[in-house]
Amino acid sequence: MEFDEGPVISQGLVLENRPLAPETFLLTLECAEAAGQAGPGRFVKARAWPETKDGGLPLMDRPFSIHRADKNQLSLLYRVVGPATALMSRVGPGARVKISGPLGRGLDQVRPTAPAALYLVAGGMGLAPMALAKDWLGPDRPATLFYGERRGALQVERSWLKSWAGDFTAVTEDGQGYGGTGLATAPLEEALRREPRPVFACGPTPMLAAVAALAERLGVEAWVSVEAGMACGFGVCLTCSLPLKGGGRFRACQDGPVTDGLKVDWSRLE
Repeated sequence: MEFDEGPVISQGLVLENRPLAPETFLLTLECAEAAGQAGPGRFVKARAWPETKDGGLPLMDRPFSIHRADKNQLSLLYRVVGPATALMSRVGPGARVKISGPLGRGLDQVRPTAPAALYLVAGGMGLAPMALAKDWLGPDRPATLFYGERRGALQVERSWLKSWAGDFTAVTEDGQGYGGTGLATAPLEEALRREPRPVFACGPTPMLAAVAALAERLGVEAWVSVEAGMACGFGVCLTCSLPLKGGGRFRACQDGPVTDGLKVDWSRLE
């Protein structure tokens, strides 16, 4: 098996670390080296704490989908779920963050030709790669967003979401916050039956499995950005390899995280 060379490592200068919900933040960095290689679904590994084995700090960098990028800046949308993201939430303007990457293969690499229109489906922090996917499609091609959260308290600011997503459909399982009640796959199915389009989805595994099953049943493409636990992030440790239909596996960090959802054996991930 051949492995790619190690990731490009750079230092990102924190420009803003903006809260968008009680535990959700948008971290904007000046980091031209990484921003210039960003693509929809690609990710970086980031570290906002000292590299030391002492003091109880996390040992490993953490992976984050790239939310948006231009020539000099990139932004990461993340949620505080443990010690590493808690430390990241405390950094302010002027701080330095170690950035490795971008890593993995994005939507523009696994599907080089942009479709005429796209449905974007985000479950929770699956929202992270969606702005860059919309940017990749361009202003003249519609990209309708379906955004689901378990609880309304987790939803990002509505005005911020609308600022880049335009018209979108939001749902929550608890019926609180803005939007409707239920799962994002319900309004997605209604839209697919009215107007079939390829789908790009990111979120929890059960949601991705449901999106893939729906797309297969209705005869449309389903590209998914897989949320898989990973350690090294560049293909060596194999902790993020996932099963494919018909046998074989792929490494989410190298062969993905974006892949054809109809080729994943979702039954073996439950």
